[in-house]
Amino acid sequence: MLDAGHGGKDPGTSNRRMGINEKDVVLAVTLKVGEYIKEYMPNVNVLYTRTDDTFVPLPERGLVATRNKADLFVSIHANAAPNAPSAHGTETFFLGLARSESALEVMKRENSVVEFENGGGGLNLSEEELLIYELTNSGNMAISERIATMIEDQFKYRASRRSRGVKQAGLEALWHASTPAVLVELGFLSNTSEARYLTSEYGQAILASAIFRAIRDFKDEFDRSLQNGDTQETTSRASNE
Repeated sequence: MLDAGHGGKDPGTSNRRMGINEKDVVLAVTLKVGEYIKEYMPNVNVLYTRTDDTFVPLPERGLVATRNKADLFVSIHANAAPNAPSAHGTETFFLGLARSESALEVMKRENSVVEFENGGGGLNLSEEELLIYELTNSGNMAISERIATMIEDQFKYRASRRSRGVKQAGLEALWHASTPAVLVELGFLSNTSEARYLTSEYGQAILASAIFRAIRDFKDEFDRSLQNGDTQETTSRASNE
């Protein structure tokens, strides 16, 4: 399941000076990821939470993946740091307790989408809820962390982007998915140079290709583990890295 963040009445973050909205950038990249999967992995069924400028409520995104029994949920976003215009690079999140200030800031911003749904403030998962999740979903967490690592490796080594690493955060978009799930931040729209890259055909193709390659490589790794009769291999590897 590919999820283009934001959409419709929710523009996401923006670079007003350049006239760029996150919702448009991430939709373009998400659709490209889907095209690559359809072309090079024809046996994989690609599902989307949105394919146009449509608003999808935050809880509904993960629930769509659950209802459709998706094997993987990948939510694609763009970052912003208005008070640090030089900030740049990619980062990929999986669900859990935020363990850094930067992860906490991303969590607050992404969860604030709830404002467009009910007019209230952003919804933050409690520490207790996340601790229970970590204790009862170690398998999904390990697989999610493995996929997140593979995505960041592709960004760093194949796309030559600065990787800010793999992080945990209590992201509402991931909470409602009962499948392994990650949230990808493609880069910072608040950084003029990176914003140009994110809106270019070249940049979008490179980033989409990186995400596709990570999904492909993870599937190959998982399929090999099944052929070897060891369904725990992928999870074990993720837990040990």
